[in-house]
Amino acid sequence: MTKRKNNSLYFNIKEQLLKQIQSGVYSVGQKLPTEADLCELYSASRTTIRLALSELEVQGILERIQGKGTFVKRKELQLIQTRSFTEDVLMQGKEPTSRIVEAKVIPAEMPLNEFLHVPQDAPVNQLLRVRYADNEPLLYEHTYIAWSLAPGLVNDYTDGSLFSFLETKHNLKAHRSVEQLKPILADKTAKKLLGIKEGSPCLQVKTFTYLADNTPLEYSFGVFRGDFPSYTIERHF
Repeated sequence: MTKRKNNSLYFNIKEQLLKQIQSGVYSVGQKLPTEADLCELYSASRTTIRLALSELEVQGILERIQGKGTFVKRKELQLIQTRSFTEDVLMQGKEPTSRIVEAKVIPAEMPLNEFLHVPQDAPVNQLLRVRYADNEPLLYEHTYIAWSLAPGLVNDYTDGSLFSFLETKHNLKAHRSVEQLKPILADKTAKKLLGIKEGSPCLQVKTFTYLADNTPLEYSFGVFRGDFPSYTIERHF
């Protein structure tokens, strides 16, 4: 696997900006320096600065407003993951299973190419799965993994832990993940895949998973049913 040029630099810049936000150097609602100013400040290219800002944006920390600039958003809930979905369901005494609804290769359009740090229109593996506990559907999720990292994934992966498969088959070990949670109402897809009424309360989860060198491993978009009493989302890689 080829490491991306300037990957460490973009990550260091992102972490420095994050520390400044957390320490109050940049407060909620405050505008950040322009991309040109950040390029000069960190002696980095515009592409590297945009990668750092993009990741902070998808994590819900920054907000870019066209024609105005980049601003610090209000602080949102962040969770530390220490177990997989499969392990969490097992801990509750239930049997975890999953079903692949669709597996195909798609071009990386905006903003997916930014999420995965691949060129626009580069091939990406896309999986649509429904996850179950004791044969009752809990969530559905779209998972996206760059073809360059796991060529043939959509044809080779059939069942079991996706991360275990990636580690065994492609020597890709998940290192950390960031998740965004948001309450939503069930749409037609949720009605069809989860067997719930359209308009029912649900929980949307966006997950960004990285390798140890901070290369994006996968981006997933999932929807949990809202009629279960609680969810514990913990992951340990």
